[in-house]
Amino acid sequence: MKTSTADRRTQSRQPMEGEIRLRQSGAMAAPFTGRLVDVSPQGFRTRHSCLTLASGDRVDFEFHGRSGAARAMWTRIVDSEAETGFNILREAN
Repeated sequence: MKTSTADRRTQSRQPMEGEIRLRQSGAMAAPFTGRLVDVSPQGFRTRHSCLTLASGDRVDFEFHGRSGAARAMWTRIVDSEAETGFNILREAN
């Protein structure tokens, strides 16, 4: 029997709304925006329109006064929108 992704989570998530600004690290690509879905102590989940973002890609992020670098852990594309879970690598002080 398969365990769902929700069942494997080890950290609690808190729903969060608002805009997030993202830019792929080291890429000449333009920054893009998304909408926050939830946050945890070491990550966050967002919906956005960047359909080329893949697992392992690094991004710089900024939302609600927080900023830093994160790695895309997974991306799911539904219709013309992507949902990505990120693990925070470094947060600015």
